[in-house]
Amino acid sequence: MDSWLVKYVDVLENLNADNLDSLRHVTADSIHFKDPFNDRQTQEGFMLIMEDMFKQLPYVRFKVHRSVQMDQEAFIHWNFEGNSRLTGEFNFDGISLLKVDDAGKIILHHDIWDGSALMERIPFVRGIIRTLRKKLSHQ
Repeated sequence: MDSWLVKYVDVLENLNADNLDSLRHVTADSIHFKDPFNDRQTQEGFMLIMEDMFKQLPYVRFKVHRSVQMDQEAFIHWNFEGNSRLTGEFNFDGISLLKVDDAGKIILHHDIWDGSALMERIPFVRGIIRTLRKKLSHQ
């Protein structure tokens, strides 16, 4: 792993509400962050998403299991753990596509994960998601 990827993985795995600014040191001002619920084109937008996550979830943990890098791009396979009063404890796996600029700052962080896995943890949405999964599955 190149140093930019090592640094970014370290920041993600050690991220908490008290050290969110560490993300600013490894991301570009023009970072494009996308996940199943968000699509932001600036570092400020990305920071607002992360700040809100730590306000909503009293416990958050990222663990990167493996990575594959090709020059200025990488894929990381990770696990996300969290909990909230609304969902209880949860965890799920995902993959992120990362790209960096020539200075080694992240310019793209695109998370790919099943958003319904999180929505299924919400009591009043759980039944709807489970019904949809059954109707859409090929059995």
